Amino acid sequence: MERSDSPKRQNTEEETNWYDGRPEDFDSDDCTDEEIQLFDQELDRSGGGFEIDFKKFRYCFGWRPFDLDAVSLSSEPETNRHFIAKLANLALNQHNEKRGTSLELGKILIANFHPSCGVTFYISFQVNDPSDGNQIKPYRAVVRYLPGDIEVISCKPKD
Repeated sequence: MERSDSPKRQNTEEETNWYDGRPEDFDSDDCTDEEIQLFDQELDRSGGGFEIDFKKFRYCFGWRPFDLDAVSLSSEPETNRHFIAKLANLALNQHNEKRGTSLELGKILIANFHPSCGVTFYISFQVNDPSDGNQIKPYRAVVRYLPGDIEVISCKPKD
């Protein structure tokens, strides 16, 4: 029996891939130049990693969707959505302080991530703007996360 067929090995892979439980099924060296170019175009289209259509690609170069309804970085009854909301709130609070605004976090829409020095989250969410008739506006934040260290890279309206 090959090592990858062992039930213990499969469980380890599922635990390691907390983001979606999906192991990579081929080596990145198998990627064509066309696939790399198409993924680069998708990154540009998504505004730099925010709303990537992962279903179009068989290899995503480390990028992953973050399952907001799973419990992997939180403890029940909280879900990953709560964890991402905390990161988005941190980014939005810094944004409000710098710009003198009073935007309020609304709905978390989607979160993608890419491993870097830690994990970098690309979060799309809605805000409520009390100074503009309580209009709901789309926002995006990039937050780098390491346990015990969180760095807000950016927080701004969706273009």
